[in-house]
Amino acid sequence: MMSASAFSTTLSVAAIAASLTGGLQGCSSERARPETTDLTVSHVFITEPAMGERAAMYLSIVNGGAQDDELTSVSTPAAGSAELHRTVERAGTVSMEPVSSLAVPAGGELLLSPGEYHIMLLELREEFAVGDAVEATLHFSHAGEVVVQAKVLKYADIEKAIDPHEHSLGRK
Repeated sequence: MMSASAFSTTLSVAAIAASLTGGLQGCSSERARPETTDLTVSHVFITEPAMGERAAMYLSIVNGGAQDDELTSVSTPAAGSAELHRTVERAGTVSMEPVSSLAVPAGGELLLSPGEYHIMLLELREEFAVGDAVEATLHFSHAGEVVVQAKVLKYADIEKAIDPHEHSLGRK
């Protein structure tokens, strides 16, 4: 079994490379350059699809920098679409609803976990099973694109794998 650290991505190298590439294009370039270089994405997991048409992705993003960032969208070749969602309870009924973005506070953490914020992968294009890795691209307002590999786990194993320390969303 692959360790959680094998599924961590640190942006520093990607941000430096992107900055160098942007610098070669000259100052007049309209290309967005990463402004945040201190995001670490880890504990990236997807639930084994229960219904075959959709699956949930969970992860942790730590912002070690001084600037807030924002997760604005997610894309993956494994699904027709990916949506940022939150779980809400109203009058005893639990449901999911899309959100436009999720804040990653400076010096803080964004945790996507069961019963909270998560990423819904809809219209799955491929079958995957426990132990498989699924590639996804996280899109941030300042850090740009970050490619991650999400390990497929059984739903019962997700909470323990994502956050053994029981962090809460946005905790600093």
